[in-house]
Amino acid sequence: MKNQLLMEFEQHTALGPTFAAKLLGYAYPTYAQWRCGSRSMQIYTERHVRALMLLPAEVLEQQIKEQVYAAKASKA
Repeated sequence: MKNQLLMEFEQHTALGPTFAAKLLGYAYPTYAQWRCGSRSMQIYTERHVRALMLLPAEVLEQQIKEQVYAAKASKA
């Protein structure tokens, strides 16, 4: 069964699974296992997801720019 919290997180952040994993600081294979329900997510990770979803939109956008897209640009 899919992890509903991660589905909501992806919708809330408008990120796909690979970028959502990057925002949380986890490797995509781990995130994918949580997402499909084959691996349990730790409580601290769940709290991290919920905390990010409570951020004001402009703060969340800044976090996404710094954690996801800036990391992508620095590798280019």
